[in-house]
Amino acid sequence: MYKIATWNVQRPKKGTQKTALAIAEIQEVNADILVLTENANGLSLTDLYPFSVHSLPFERTPQEYWVSIFSKWEISEQIQTFDNCRTACAVIKAPFGEIAVFGTIIPYHQAGVSGVRYGNLGYKQWEYHEKDLHQQAKDWKRIAEETQMPLWLIGDFNQSRGNHQGYGTEKVRQLLTDYLNQLYLTCLTEGDFSSFLHPDPIKKKIRHNIDHICVSKAFLRKVRQYQVGAWDHFNEKGKYMSDHNGVYVSFEL
Repeated sequence: MYKIATWNVQRPKKGTQKTALAIAEIQEVNADILVLTENANGLSLTDLYPFSVHSLPFERTPQEYWVSIFSKWEISEQIQTFDNCRTACAVIKAPFGEIAVFGTIIPYHQAGVSGVRYGNLGYKQWEYHEKDLHQQAKDWKRIAEETQMPLWLIGDFNQSRGNHQGYGTEKVRQLLTDYLNQLYLTCLTEGDFSSFLHPDPIKKKIRHNIDHICVSKAFLRKVRQYQVGAWDHFNEKGKYMSDHNGVYVSFEL
């Protein structure tokens, strides 16, 4: 079985208990390919992953990477993306053939409305998210056509999918659905994760999953079987590791 996973690790700081717990969880998950979003230099995985590529750091936060792609298998190339600070793409020589892994954060609902991360751009809520989906979809199409490889689209999508509840609007969910269909991609993480996740120690609710893994339908047809799973953003003692749960896909060819 092979495993591909993703997790938003909420800008880990070096030497903290929170970061140590996150590293321990990553070691436990033991994915062959791991896409981390909101990553930082404080989280070191060189012992587990000999190969990695990262998005370019922003001047304001040079110690942080919005996207990091880690692999146990050789990364032969980093493909340029439309925004190399917010997305990253790697060609990975997997045992079952080369694949293109596109790691991303799609902007959250307040992006371009307020805050320092995107700036105050005069947007309405979800407007930047929608605009970015149009731009990213062009990149996904270009990379799939140029590489002629199975495309894995992975990261923090900032929308829950599959149950018409949680984070996001019907408009942005449908927009992403349309693009996935146009590009012959399947989102494997749209299901109900309540059987894997537990109520937040403080909020007492199970969070809606907004981190996703999508794969080309052509590749999926070659998969003999697969299973999807998730892990909490806190450990068994209720200590927080992040503000996002993680998700993974295990599969056999």
